[in-house]
Amino acid sequence: MLMQVQNNPALKDGLEQLLKMSKIRAIDMAFADFVYSEESVQDASDTSARECLTMLAAYVSAQSGEQHSCIDLEKLGQPFLSVYRFPELSMLLTHIEIARTFARLSTTVVNLDEQAAKPIILQNGKLYLQRYWQYESQLAAIIREKAPKILNLDITAAQALLSDLFDEEHNNADSQILDWQKIAVCIAASQTLSFITGGPGTGKTTTVTKLLALLQGLASKKGKILNIQLVAPTGKAAARLTESISAAKQKLQCQTIHRLLGAKPQSPYFKANANHPLHLDVLVLDEASMVDLPLMAKLFAALPKHAQIVLLGDQDQLASVETGSVLSDICAASHFQGETFDNSLMAYSQTMQHHLIKLMSLPTLSAVPNIKTSASKTGESVIRDNVVRLVKSHRFGENSGIGQLAKQVKAGQVTQCLNLLNNEQCTDINWYQPTQISTQTVANEILKTLITQLLPIYQQYTQAIQQGDLRKAFKYWDQQQVLCAQKSGYWGVMQLNTLIESELHKQGLIDNSKDFYIGRPVMLSKNDHQLKLFNGDVGIVMPDPNNSTLTKVWFVTPEGDLRGLLPSRLPRLETLYAMTIHKSQGSEFESVYLCLPPITTNNQGRGLNRELIYTGLTRSKKHFMLFAEPKALSLSLRQQCVRGSGLTRRLLG
Repeated sequence: MLMQVQNNPALKDGLEQLLKMSKIRAIDMAFADFVYSEESVQDASDTSARECLTMLAAYVSAQSGEQHSCIDLEKLGQPFLSVYRFPELSMLLTHIEIARTFARLSTTVVNLDEQAAKPIILQNGKLYLQRYWQYESQLAAIIREKAPKILNLDITAAQALLSDLFDEEHNNADSQILDWQKIAVCIAASQTLSFITGGPGTGKTTTVTKLLALLQGLASKKGKILNIQLVAPTGKAAARLTESISAAKQKLQCQTIHRLLGAKPQSPYFKANANHPLHLDVLVLDEASMVDLPLMAKLFAALPKHAQIVLLGDQDQLASVETGSVLSDICAASHFQGETFDNSLMAYSQTMQHHLIKLMSLPTLSAVPNIKTSASKTGESVIRDNVVRLVKSHRFGENSGIGQLAKQVKAGQVTQCLNLLNNEQCTDINWYQPTQISTQTVANEILKTLITQLLPIYQQYTQAIQQGDLRKAFKYWDQQQVLCAQKSGYWGVMQLNTLIESELHKQGLIDNSKDFYIGRPVMLSKNDHQLKLFNGDVGIVMPDPNNSTLTKVWFVTPEGDLRGLLPSRLPRLETLYAMTIHKSQGSEFESVYLCLPPITTNNQGRGLNRELIYTGLTRSKKHFMLFAEPKALSLSLRQQCVRGSGLTRRLLG
C-alpha cells in the first residue's frame, strides 16, 4: 500500500504500527504516503522535516476522521508517542517553514497568503486539510459580511405588531424583568443574520413563530409577501418544526437542507450555490447544532445577498455527526457564555441597546433596575449583536430534577450530579447502578430492571396494535424511549434491541418469528425523497385495514395523516426499541431510559462526554432514568466534546 514511504523503512514501519494500533486509518496512511511522495529531499538535513510533515499529515487526516476540522499545533502533544515523537512547537514551525520557503515541501503546506490549492494549510497556528480550511474560511467570511447589516425597519409599525404578538405582561414598560423572547424577535427582525439558542422548553419555536409573523406583517404593509423557507438537518426535525409552526397557524412546510439546496446523486455538491443562489427572502434553520461545517458553509454560500437567516439550536447539545461544531463555535465567539446575561443587555453594543429601547418601547436603561450597559470595546466579537440565548425554561420548573440535572451536567459538576441522582425527593429522575459488569449481567439484571420500567407502556402499545388503532399506538410509542451511547457493544442499540425484543416475545406481546412482524417499531436510516420519507422517520408494522393480507409500515405524515407502504418499497430500516442519543436529537419523549456502556480496558469511555448526557437527558419531558455505573457517569461528566476548529477565532476582532 505504501508506495513511496517504503523507501524509508523506519517511517514505513511506524505508519504500519499506528494503523495496527488504530491510531490512524488506511486512508490516513495513504494520505501520509502521498505527502511524502510530493516532497523532495536535497540533502540529509531535510530528512527530519520530511518525516515530520509526513507524520503531521497522517495525524491531521486521522483527526478529520474524529470530526475535527483542524489541529492546533500548540496543543499537539504526543499522539503517536510509542511510535514517533513530534518535536517541540518551535522546531515544528521550523520544519514547516523549510517546506514553505525552500519549496521542497511547498506543494504540501501553505500559509494563507499563498493562494494555491494545497493538501495541507497552516493558518493561525492551526493545521488544516485544504477542504476544511476552505469551508471554515468561506463560512466565516459570509458571517462577517452579514453580521453587521442592520435593516431599516418601520419602527411605528413594528411596535404595533409587537404589541399584538406579546401580551400585556410582556408589554409592561415598568417590568424589571426583560422578555428575552421579545428581545430575540426584535434582534432577528432588525438584522440579516441572527442566532437564537437555548435549551428544550425555552421557547425557540414560539419565538421564531412570532418573528415570522412580525416580518410578514411588516412586509404586507409595503404590499409584499416574503418568501420564507424553513429547513432542518433531518427529515424528523423538519417534520417536528412543520408541526410546531402549523400549530401556531403558520402555513409553512419545513424541509431538509439537502432538499432545499437540491442534492445531486453521488455528488457532494448541490444545485444551489454561490453562482446559483436560492430564491428566498428569509431562511429559518432549526436544530443548527446538528449541521456540520461543510453543509453549513454550502448553505450560507447559496444564500442571496438580501436574505435574512435565523439559526435556532441548543449550543450545549451534541455536535454534528460529521466534521465541526459550528453552532457551539459561533456562540463561543459571542458574549453569551453561560447564563450571566439573563436580565441584562450589557452583552450588546450601545447601538443595539438603544435600538432595542426604541423598538420595544422600553424606558432608558438607566431607569430600569438591574439593567446594566457596557461600552463597545475594540477587538470584540463581530457577532456581538447577533446572538440571543433563551434561558428561562417553560417546561421544567425550579423543583424539576430534570431541569436541575441539565444545568449541572452542562457545567460538568460531577459531585452535584451524583448527589441529585441519589436524591429521592427528585421523583422525576432515577439512577439504576448495576452491581457488576458482565455479559450475564446485561442479559439478566439490567434487562430485568429496564423491562419492569418499560412493560406497562409496551402492554398498552401492543393492545392498541391488536385493536388496529394506529393513532393510539403512535401515541403510546412517543411516551418512552430507550437511548444508548453507542450502536454496538455492551448496552448498545443492537444488543438492547435484541434483548428487549426477545423479552417481549417471551411475554407474549409480540411474535418476532418473521422480520416484519405485527407491531414492530422501525426507524428509517436513509432518505427517500421520492417517497417523501427521511432518515429518522418512525414507523409501525401493521396489516392494511382494507386488505388484511398486506402488511405495511405505517407513518404519520407532517399533516397528521396515516400513510402505509409495503416494506419492499422502503429504504433501510432499523428496529426501534432502542436508538442512539445522536439519532434522538430533535425528538421528545415523556420518559427516557438512558444506558451508558461500562468502562472497560478496550473502550476506556471512548465517545462519552457531558454533551451526550445532556442531549439524552433533555429528550425527556417528565421522567428520566439512567442506567450506568458511577465510573461511566463520572467520566462522561468530566469529558467535553471539544473539536479542533478555528471558526471562533475568525469571528473575534
